[in-house]
Amino acid sequence: MTSAASLDAAAARLRIEAQRIEQVVAGYLTPVLEQLPGVWRGPAADRLEQQLLGHRTVLRSVTRELHRRSIELDSRAAQLRAMGAPPGAEGVGADAI
Repeated sequence: MTSAASLDAAAARLRIEAQRIEQVVAGYLTPVLEQLPGVWRGPAADRLEQQLLGHRTVLRSVTRELHRRSIELDSRAAQLRAMGAPPGAEGVGADAI
């Protein structure tokens, strides 16, 4: 049984995790990528740069998915509230994420 409040809490957790990932990308990956060409050159540096760019792309995709899922949970919680579902009433669960 899933309540609107539990869906809200799950959505909030997803947004927090997305924000943490975004902070890692902005605080570590992006600065490394910006500084790499001035620090290290050659084939190994090129491979590292390509790998880091790939990781950054994947992490950004994950954050988009987390945000998308949090919006879905918010919507499901709003639907439960609109139906006047009592706390703890059965609904579409957060385990669907």
